[in-house]
Amino acid sequence: MSKRAVTSPRMRYRSSLYLRLVLILVGPLLLAMTAAWAIGVGVITNALERRLEVQLRNAASVLSTGELPYTADLLRRLAALQQSDFILLDDAGAVALATSSEVAAAVTESLAQERAWPNSQSRRLAKPVQSIAVFRQINDIRDSGYSALVAVAPLGDVGAAADRAARWLGFAMLAAAALLGTVLLVMVRNITRPLSQLSALADRIAAGERDERLDLARADEIGTLAESLNSMMQRLATYEARLTSRSRLSALGEMSARVAHEIRNPLTGLKLHLQLLAERIDARESTTINRLLSEVERLELVVSSTLLLGAAQALDARPTRLASLLTEVLELMGPSLAHRGISFDTECADDIEPCMDRGRVRQALLNLIVNAADAMPQGGRLRVAARSDPSASGIVIFVEDTGTGVADELRTRMRDAQVSTKPFGLGLGLTVCREVAEAHKGELRIERSAELGGARLVMALRLPAPPLTTSTEH
Repeated sequence: MSKRAVTSPRMRYRSSLYLRLVLILVGPLLLAMTAAWAIGVGVITNALERRLEVQLRNAASVLSTGELPYTADLLRRLAALQQSDFILLDDAGAVALATSSEVAAAVTESLAQERAWPNSQSRRLAKPVQSIAVFRQINDIRDSGYSALVAVAPLGDVGAAADRAARWLGFAMLAAAALLGTVLLVMVRNITRPLSQLSALADRIAAGERDERLDLARADEIGTLAESLNSMMQRLATYEARLTSRSRLSALGEMSARVAHEIRNPLTGLKLHLQLLAERIDARESTTINRLLSEVERLELVVSSTLLLGAAQALDARPTRLASLLTEVLELMGPSLAHRGISFDTECADDIEPCMDRGRVRQALLNLIVNAADAMPQGGRLRVAARSDPSASGIVIFVEDTGTGVADELRTRMRDAQVSTKPFGLGLGLTVCREVAEAHKGELRIERSAELGGARLVMALRLPAPPLTTSTEH
């Protein structure tokens, strides 16, 4: 069976499923990444502002103790050190001293809008730039005339730092999104590609192709489905082969039944006249007549086999002495074998008496012996043996010869199909033997004879039988 990859020319299934899976998986991922980036930027910005506010409160707390001299030079130095501005308010709440007139104007405007400014409370100022301001009352132990201090710090540096953090965080998020997106796309591809291959395999099965196999080395449900489809295709091929064989047998049986019917009538008349002739001639001619009668009986068996070909037959299982059956068959075939220069011997115990269909087993044995004889056109040796098989609760019958044997490739084909090695053969003889073995819950095996060197056909029947040891030679 071919094992090349199965590809589908139609990707409609993969396309729709691929896009849907990508939208379902990648879309929420991008939304989650965007939300995480926005939250991260907000957290970083808030943390920087809180840190600036704490620093501003600490500076205002130090200045509001009243222990430092409140001079314009001191405030300018502190403003340069803190990167902030400081405004001193007098007892009336007006600006008395400031490091920046613009910042002082913004503080005055804020005080005018809301006079109550609790101690240590912070406010946002929009002018002259976005800033944060902290109000602290002064503990004036020297009666300096100042009542409060306002420390103002611009938020420009905080915004710039937040922008840089947002950019780096954005780059990190994009890299993570690209990595996760690639992983998700690979996962989706690993799902949709084998599904499209499975769909293509199903199309091929529906189209009647049976020589493809899809190999997916996966230990998941998709791999299990692929193995199931492969197994189903193999079973379909086997079933179709058997159905074809049955149809062929049925057609051959119907055709050959008509021919056999026309042969049977003159054959019966020929046998009757030979029997009458045997009663009239002397003993010297009786051997020839008996040989002719044996050949007529063999022809009758061939006609009977032809009539039963391809038809379902019920077993007529009865106790049968197997040694007697082998002797009967070989006596029937003896003159023909001797004429071809073929010697034969049998091996079977006298006490083997299985319950089987004597007529059908006899028919199978005749076919096996005829095939073995045809394999030795220049003469040779034929061996027929039978023994019990305690492990399988049955008997095993062997027919082996000194012919050329059967090649391994042909032997494999002959197990199931109607294959013949004869120039005009149809392989029906082995088919009949196989049917007889299967009717007895057994099997027919084609092997090579280790002792004689030719073919060795083994017909195993699942029937109870006692052990054997006796051998007879002819």
